[in-house]
Amino acid sequence: QIYANAKGLNSNFKAVEAVSVAQTRNIFLAVYLDHPELFWLDTAYSGKYSSRGELVEVGLQFNQTAEDFENSKRVFEQSASDILSQVAGLSGNYEKERLVHDSLIGKISYQLSSPMNQSAYSGIVSDQTVCAGYARAFQYLMQQLGIPCYYVTGYAGESHAWNIVWLEDGYYNVDLTWDDTPGGEYDYFNQSDQDFASTHIRQELSVYLPACNGQLYRNLEVSS
Repeated sequence: QIYANAKGLNSNFKAVEAVSVAQTRNIFLAVYLDHPELFWLDTAYSGKYSSRGELVEVGLQFNQTAEDFENSKRVFEQSASDILSQVAGLSGNYEKERLVHDSLIGKISYQLSSPMNQSAYSGIVSDQTVCAGYARAFQYLMQQLGIPCYYVTGYAGESHAWNIVWLEDGYYNVDLTWDDTPGGEYDYFNQSDQDFASTHIRQELSVYLPACNGQLYRNLEVSS
């Protein structure tokens, strides 16, 4: 219901399942974290509950792109296509992943005050975002290429977001935000859980995501 109504820009609907407050939160997060293409969906929502604590009605919130949705969607898809067209001649998923990674950190500037910075739109179109925008932009583009990619939330000195990507021999961690530094462009690219153990801690639903133990594509690139 949440996915369908978000996709249809329907902000209010009655729940057909009797779920609790905690279950509602997990369901919303599952939709939000797995679907970066819903760039107009905000991170906040509201719920009305019965006296027994069961969900009765859901209120979704949309960001400013919903105000001129068709144009926003056109701009988003065109901007994404401009990046994806660069990988047209590449055959391997690793090469595609690296090019998208490089394109995003080359075009995005980290900016705390950037609008809609929790959405893929901020990274793909606006070119100014925070960790969430980097990760959701990367997730969206990987999905468009048919490469499995998860959005990860956790702690890395503060609340943080990064990605898990699947390549030929397993899963890898990728942190575009931390790679977007002069001379450190590949320091957090295709790393194992052991590599990330001292800096990145998964939290909430992300603890259930696959373990990252891939080795074949680990540390192939050298930062400048």
